[in-house]
Amino acid sequence: METLSFLSEDQIRAVQEQFGTPAFVYDQKTLEAQAQKDLSFPNAYGLTARYAMKACPAAAVIRILNRAGLHIDASSGYEALRAMRAGVSAKEIQITAQQLPDNLQDLISHGVLYNACSLHQLASYGRLFPGNEVSVRINPGLGSGHSNRTNVGGPSSSFGIWHEYLQQVLATAAEHELRITGLHSHIG
Repeated sequence: METLSFLSEDQIRAVQEQFGTPAFVYDQKTLEAQAQKDLSFPNAYGLTARYAMKACPAAAVIRILNRAGLHIDASSGYEALRAMRAGVSAKEIQITAQQLPDNLQDLISHGVLYNACSLHQLASYGRLFPGNEVSVRINPGLGSGHSNRTNVGGPSSSFGIWHEYLQQVLATAAEHELRITGLHSHIG
């Protein structure tokens, strides 16, 4: 069973005196241990475990998790830049966004990977970057959140390309000579 640990009142006062408030305190060993759990997840075809930096975009947290072996999932061009400024290699950053970032050209030129979330995005990306590599976010048709509002997969979700459209994904990729190098799926 997982145990939670909290700072004592004396430790809280020491943090307040040294850093002021508000202050956020993280346990590096816990972050590294969780990263190792993610990296050891059983997989048959290869796995790139990514930290969704929107959960906590603090540069120190990003650096700790990246040094532990996690790549970064950015939900915007701004987040991708923030990860790069934190020291993450562009080749270890993937953008998964609902719209094409304004700075996509610059990010791709540095080596950031793009993850298309819709057929429209895939076609738009293909027109901008023919012959390039791309990842594709697939909606597998089911979700596991506690309600339809929290599912990021399944019929009630707007995220990802519906699994029944895989032939259209392949046709669009072929039309623009895109190399699909990753599949992304998230159910909630």
